[in-house]
Amino acid sequence: MASNMMQRTNLSAICLFLLGAGALAACGGEGGSLGENASSTESALSVGGGTSACLVGTHSIRVAQRVTTVGNIATNALSLESGTVATGDANINNTSTSQVRISGATLAGNVQIAGAAPSAANGELVNGGKITGTVTTGTATQSTLPTHAVTVGTTAITVNSGAPVTRAPGNYGAVQINGSKLTLTSGSYNFASLTLNSGAQLAFDTSTGPVDVSVQGTIALNGGTTSVVGTGLVSLYSNSSASNAVVVNAGVGTVPATITAPNGGVSIGSRNTVVGCVGGKDVSFEPDSKQHQ
Repeated sequence: MASNMMQRTNLSAICLFLLGAGALAACGGEGGSLGENASSTESALSVGGGTSACLVGTHSIRVAQRVTTVGNIATNALSLESGTVATGDANINNTSTSQVRISGATLAGNVQIAGAAPSAANGELVNGGKITGTVTTGTATQSTLPTHAVTVGTTAITVNSGAPVTRAPGNYGAVQINGSKLTLTSGSYNFASLTLNSGAQLAFDTSTGPVDVSVQGTIALNGGTTSVVGTGLVSLYSNSSASNAVVVNAGVGTVPATITAPNGGVSIGSRNTVVGCVGGKDVSFEPDSKQHQ
């Protein structure tokens, strides 16, 4: 567990994005106000070569309508849809099969891109889509997300209706929260899988330090709510290579955690707010969701 904590802690750095000979501006942390469960997640994701970003899709990022994101972006294919505002600089390592399309959306930052500058003529800036910063061509690099082994245990955790349950750091089997409330205290956890269902609660108690959750399989926040006590960092990591490695269904609400699935897909459903960074192979945000630090 110590090695897992060390590797995950290395992802928590002030978000400074330096690529090649050019330097993209730092993305300042924005503390999310969650009432008494406030969480300050100034947490960047390492994308290789000593660089970092806050929204990473090593293959693609798709952001649907009316979404706001805050933090630097690293990806190959990028799609921003109507009403979306992505605030931060971007590294786009696009190829002939990795397209860029900004439709009625704003990328508010500087861009380093491997190919030609996005243009209306090429169908990349459409319906008033725009980039407000400077575009530098031929300078982008391929982003990668670090992975680590997850050593799971044999004891499953199942929380149904009844008294709230608290678990200490350690290695566990499948974790399923069907009702009531599961609280994870400060430290490192290894799970076989993690599922939160409607009507249940998952709380992270960071009063004495960060909560670091590594999952070998999928993370499915199907419903229910998540919350954090204290101001420590929370990280959720999936080792799954599935397209649904991490799924946050519509209406879960605020997820106060940095989410990473280096080998698989991350899907943030409508009307959710992620207070932390998000990284995966393919990352998608559905309409009216938000991401900030």
